[in-house]
Amino acid sequence: MTDTTNNLPAQFANDPTSLEAIDRFRSLMLNYRSAVQVVETKIHYLDQEYQIQNGHTLVDSLQSRIKSPESILEKVQRKHLAFDFETLPQQMHDIAGIRIIVRFEDDILSMERRLEKQPDIKILNRKDYVSKPKPNGYRSLHLILAVPVFLAAGVEEVTVEVQIRTIAMNFWASLEHELSYKKNVQHQDELRHELVAKAELVHQLDQDMNAIKNQIRAEEKRS
Repeated sequence: MTDTTNNLPAQFANDPTSLEAIDRFRSLMLNYRSAVQVVETKIHYLDQEYQIQNGHTLVDSLQSRIKSPESILEKVQRKHLAFDFETLPQQMHDIAGIRIIVRFEDDILSMERRLEKQPDIKILNRKDYVSKPKPNGYRSLHLILAVPVFLAAGVEEVTVEVQIRTIAMNFWASLEHELSYKKNVQHQDELRHELVAKAELVHQLDQDMNAIKNQIRAEEKRS
């Protein structure tokens, strides 16, 4: 994972009076990195346990990121939030993010159920864009987790956003994200309409592959 704390905005780095703010910001980012490590460790263990029990893996791949200082400040300004080290973690829940890529739609709920059974993790918020996709066709399950981080002063809960989606959903979302953030793309509106249409095809493919998988595994159990 990239350490973003050494790439602080100029308003912090060039102002000697902000040295205390820089230290507090780095401490805050350390908490988020620790929380991501906690969740990643749990996911790897849960996947290995699932593989032992079922003979196949649950997680195809895992991605994580911490928002850069510039990205945090941009969102603070765009959302008109107060840049305060005490209130910022309560206002912005996606500073730390983990994306779990699974193969089949059934695996999304399987992973969610395993996460919610962890006694030290709380699910604070759930947004189901799988059964209720966004208007542009985006599908994924979003969870906001409260994760314990053990500090010298005690235990602190840190929020981590977890997205769970299939390989096909991730393939579509990556292309949609590229279209949204690329400038000077010709025929952008037409491409957006085409992506919306392709989202339905991706969803149908996910459902078909899930059905085939269920049939294969049901026959394995009977044999």
